[in-house]
Amino acid sequence: MQILILVLNFVLASLFSPEFQTHKFYVSTTEVELKKETKTLQVTAQFFTDDLEFLLRKNDNSIKLDPDSNQKQIDSLLTEELKNKLQFSSKNTVFEFTFLGKEYRNDVSLCYIEIPLEEIPEKLEIKNIFFFDIFEDQQNIIHFKSQGIRKSFLLHSDKETVTIELNK
Repeated sequence: MQILILVLNFVLASLFSPEFQTHKFYVSTTEVELKKETKTLQVTAQFFTDDLEFLLRKNDNSIKLDPDSNQKQIDSLLTEELKNKLQFSSKNTVFEFTFLGKEYRNDVSLCYIEIPLEEIPEKLEIKNIFFFDIFEDQQNIIHFKSQGIRKSFLLHSDKETVTIELNK
């Protein structure tokens, strides 16, 4: 019993120690929904706002998010980062997307994009390398949804892409 109390005290002390409180998880979540009836991919990418601000400041150190210091500049930089780091392709063709906008919820930034498809491809490759060049432990979760089916994938520096079969 005394050992159990010691272990419990150690665990509780660890939870409230400054080292534990400053530990940060490096994760983003991207929801991808295939709308076959409109031949579009609707994408919501979620990032911690402070991480996104840190990323965008490499271009301009005065950038501030939520509220935006310069919305037009931030949207332009964010669109460029999305195009470079979050790609959707099939048969080596990268699909172009439209940046629809962003919003802030608490400490999270939600970015909305839409990808028109001429035809529904057999396979969709998603590459998400957001923050891999900044945070060693970064992980990017992809949630894919189509016609009531939902699949989730975990991407990291050793696995930057996932391929999803669509015509099943």
